[in-house]
Amino acid sequence: MGVKAQKYGGPVSKNYFIMKKMNELGITQKYNGYYFLIDILDMLMNEYPVIRSFSREIYPVIAKKYNINQAIIERDIRNVIKRLWEPVLKNKFKQFWTKDTLPSCCKFIYLIKNYLIMEIA
Repeated sequence: MGVKAQKYGGPVSKNYFIMKKMNELGITQKYNGYYFLIDILDMLMNEYPVIRSFSREIYPVIAKKYNINQAIIERDIRNVIKRLWEPVLKNKFKQFWTKDTLPSCCKFIYLIKNYLIMEIA
């Protein structure tokens, strides 16, 4: 299933679109949480539109896929937030996140999901 993204000249795969947008945000492959975020965002945009608990519904699926502990997933996503929030992401998401604190992993993921949805439209 493709995404209609005119910037890319037509339909592209969702994973490619997510990867491209994350790279534009500064979230690159050098961060361990990069691949976890791609998989989580893909799941949110396709299979799980509403999540009650990431630790019960999403993290176990990703942990099983990569054969790691769920705590590693959350730690690596938190690392992305800590390293990129102030220099890059805070300005991108200032209309959605007005607090002076860092967003939690779940809120950060939803910020990116909403950003992706706005870019698709």
